[in-house]
Formats: sequence, structure tokens, C-alpha cells
Amino acid sequence: MRLIVLALMLVSSARGQTDARLAALHDTLHSLETYSPLSTGYTAAGPKLTRAKHLLRDWIESQLSTVENDGDETKASERINKALENAGVVPLKDDQNLLGSLGGVRLRWDSGLLVVITAVGILCEVDESAYAYKRIDGKWQRIWQSEQDDYQNYWSQHIKAVHIWQSHQRGKQEGASYILTLGNEGGCHSAWHKVYYRIWRLNASGEKILVNESRDGYMRVQGYIVGSITNSPMHFDGPVDVIIEFTQGSVDVAVHNREAIRHFVIEGDQVRRVAPVALSPRDFVDEWITSPWSESQQWSLSKEQSAWHRKLHADFVGGTFTGDTMHCQTPDLWQVSFEPHNANRNFEPDPAVYFLIRWTPPYRFALAGISDHPWPRCTQPDREADTWRTLFSTQDWRW
Repeated sequence: MRLIVLALMLVSSARGQTDARLAALHDTLHSLETYSPLSTGYTAAGPKLTRAKHLLRDWIESQLSTVENDGDETKASERINKALENAGVVPLKDDQNLLGSLGGVRLRWDSGLLVVITAVGILCEVDESAYAYKRIDGKWQRIWQSEQDDYQNYWSQHIKAVHIWQSHQRGKQEGASYILTLGNEGGCHSAWHKVYYRIWRLNASGEKILVNESRDGYMRVQGYIVGSITNSPMHFDGPVDVIIEFTQGSVDVAVHNREAIRHFVIEGDQVRRVAPVALSPRDFVDEWITSPWSESQQWSLSKEQSAWHRKLHADFVGGTFTGDTMHCQTPDLWQVSFEPHNANRNFEPDPAVYFLIRWTPPYRFALAGISDHPWPRCTQPDREADTWRTLFSTQDWRW
């Protein structure tokens, strides 16, 4: 009898703690509704928004004990979202101020880790956070998280994807894990927003972010950013290979957007960007002009091209790719012509610049030369050279 009474007391205590956490979450969300982000901005809700994120996270962690095998996460997700709904948490509203609301909670497995994604309402959208858990001594322990809690430099995050790669030693899954996240900050209007890609390394000493970059991205279609993180199954101890593809603004003001490629090789804490950096000659020229010289020089066959890079590279680069891309008599060379627009003269066009590009299959490009005159041996129009391409079969046409 004493054991039964004790068990009932423990269940009652756990239920009371759960109810208290949900009540605290409800109260915090309710207080967020009093803010008017349209006039005061995100920062007014900063500390309370973080408190809501952490109350939600902590309550979810108290519900993970039933997740042990594949399929358990689906049932747990349904139960968690139902409990949040029944707890009276403010529902999503169809207006621009979503402060005080919650989005759905998502759970899934990846490389032996349990990934949880949460969403708390802000201006026009929800701000998502991601957490990864590892089962240690029979209990789930949080080993990684991605939150946006710096409200002095605040960009909300919509998490498009979380990919995890687990390193192998002696043919077994052990050692460091690497996490790739893809997403964007949101807003009320426009198809253009900041897209981000981040890579973390996790090991016994904790987590360390290795890549944390963002670009202006075009999000008109569902597949605006995709990526993969892996290595060769024949070399489990080899470097980690990360490929990211997204739609980015183009220097060509007539085209507006282009396919951007980020390919990283990671060994320990060392990150190298490697080919491919583009999928067509024009996109390569675009990338060469807009990237810092520290990167562009790696794709240049001569250091003398730095002078042209200084002339063309700027905070804003705009112009037009003119005419067809030309195939040269030397089989691995192509010519791309670009007409810069002069920001100091009301964006009137300057004389065209001609780029000589070496293209080695499949997508390894190098800048062989630059001139203010066409290259005499490059006279064969190649309209297929700059057709839209993708490294991912799931991609769709971007227009």
C-alpha cells in the first residue's frame, strides 16, 4: 500500500510540475501580447521572448521520457502539441502581430540524436529554435541548441532543415558530430530575405560553430535552400563534406537572381571552401566579383587579376551580362562579357569587361584572364553554357 501511495504522490508531483510549467508559459505568452512590435520593434519583447522559448523547451524536455524507438517521436509530438493546445496557449492569429502565439513542435531522429524544433510567434511569423538530445544513462540530455536570443543584433530564424553527420572511428559511430542548419529570417512581405547556413562541431568538450554565414536570398519557391553533410562511405575517418545551394541576388540587374553554391571540406576545426563555387561561367564571374579577394584569388590563375578585382568589387555591384557566352578555340576556355553600371554616374553603363574562364568538368572554374577587349579566339556562341543547373535532384525551377 505504501508503494502505491508513494507512486501516486510521485505522479501527482510530476503532473503538478508540468501544469506549473504550462501555466508559466501561458502567462509569459499572454504578457507578450501587450507589446506592439509594429511600433516598438522586436527588442521590446526580447527578455520575455527568451523566457517563453526556454519555458517551452524545458516543458518539452519533461515529456521526452517515452521516446525510445523509431515511431515514438511521432506519438510524442502529437501528445505535446495537443497538451499545448489544451493548456490554453494563445493560438496563431491571422494578422501581423503573432507575439504570444506558438507554432507546432516537431520531433525527429537524425544519426542517433533526437532533434526538437519549436516556434514562438513574433512580428509576421514565428521564431524557431532547434535542440538536439542524446540519450545518456537512460535519460535525454541536451547537447546542442540553436536560438536567436541576441536582440541587439536580432534576426529571427525559420529553420528549413537540420542535418546531422556522425563521425566514425574504427567503423563505429563515435567521436564528433557535425550539425548543418539551413533557413532564413522572415518578414511581412517580399520574396527577398536573409538566408543563413551554419555548421557546428559537437564533441566531448561541447559545441563549436565552424561556419556562420548569411546572404540575401530569393525565396519565391519552396526549395530556395538545400544542402547535405556527409563523407565517403569508403573513408569514414575522412573529412566532412558539406554542400549548400540557394538562390542569391545576381550582379546582373536584368536577371536579379542566380544559383549560389557553398562547398566546404571540414577536418576537425579547419574549414576550407572548395570547388564547385558555381555551376556556370556567368555565375562564376558573379561569384568572383562579389567575393572578397581572399577567396577570389584562389580561383584566379594570376595574382595580377587583383587589380581588376579591386576595380570591380564593391558594396554594391550591378550591371548586365552582355551577348552570349562564347566558347573559345581552346576547348576548356569560355568568354563572359559583363557591362558594369557606374554608381557614381547614376548607374550609367561603363565599357564592357571580358572574362576568360577555364572550365574543367564537371564544375571547376578558374579565371584565366580579364581584358577590356574581347578575346580574339573566343567566337563560338554557347547559349547552353549558362542554363540553370542544380546539384540536388529535389530542386525545382527558380523563376
